[in-house]
Amino acid sequence: MEQGRKLKVVDANILYLIGAILFFTIGFYFQHLNLNLGLIITQYVLILLPPIVYLTINKIPIKRTMRFNKIRPKHSFLVICITLLMYPTAVLVNAIFMAVLSFLGNLNIPEIPTATNATEYILLIFIISISAGICEEVFFRGFILPGYEQLGKRKAIVFSSILFGIFHFNVYNLFGPIVLGLVFSYLVILTNSIYAGIIGHIINNGFAVTLGYILNRLSHFVEENQEAAAEVSTTTALLMSIVFFGIIAIISGMIALKLAGIIKKDMDEQKKSTEENNFLQDEEKYEEEILSVSLRDYIPLLLVVPLFFLVAFIQVKEIIGLG
Repeated sequence: MEQGRKLKVVDANILYLIGAILFFTIGFYFQHLNLNLGLIITQYVLILLPPIVYLTINKIPIKRTMRFNKIRPKHSFLVICITLLMYPTAVLVNAIFMAVLSFLGNLNIPEIPTATNATEYILLIFIISISAGICEEVFFRGFILPGYEQLGKRKAIVFSSILFGIFHFNVYNLFGPIVLGLVFSYLVILTNSIYAGIIGHIINNGFAVTLGYILNRLSHFVEENQEAAAEVSTTTALLMSIVFFGIIAIISGMIALKLAGIIKKDMDEQKKSTEENNFLQDEEKYEEEILSVSLRDYIPLLLVVPLFFLVAFIQVKEIIGLG
């Protein structure tokens, strides 16, 4: 193979298939034996390692491909703010979809590990926030995203984000990850640094872990209201949360766009002041290469997507059965 070639769509799809197979076999096996240990093995061995090995074997530059470029402290701070501001939007889209599902029957949402004490909190921060933030960003924004850039950057952002959502193999948690994938992918391309995605992913998951921990600590204060809360149907509760998070998402989303505009302005000025003017060149090159993309390049996806639909079918069937 040619030294220093760029990733292609077929490369992204092949690795996606490999990751799905490893996740459904080795990942499920070890997570069934011990959830925390299984999650660590899944992240570092099954998600982080394959893209690095693939790039090494095919002699594709890791640093350039995965965008291991420095990110300004100012932009790191803005990425943190943007991530937190987009959190309500991710919650909103998940709530909307779950509200639709609730009309089919009773939901049986898989439990997400939450901390009940400081030790569990630190452990979950390491596993769910730091480990997932690093490993999943290397896999998706470091490999899948640049692979799909053969189609152009906009399509790469969209397609890689959809694949990110599907990879969770959970119909209850599909659209939230897609939204976050869109955010992280855009920030990675905007800053030309995978560290933007890593920082955002760690902050998002860390916020979710922290929120779960706080709610657990406060749970004994609301036990008295559980009977009253039980009288409210799941659909009604979801519709109320949609209204609440919808209002917040509109406001916070507008602020996030403004902050992203600051990063874009900085990066545009940086491009003007340097000799690097590869953005248009890369875009032109990808437009030329799109002709070489064939349906055969998507065959690996045809082996993965049915797995998601199988899981979705089982979960929806369960919802209807519980209804």
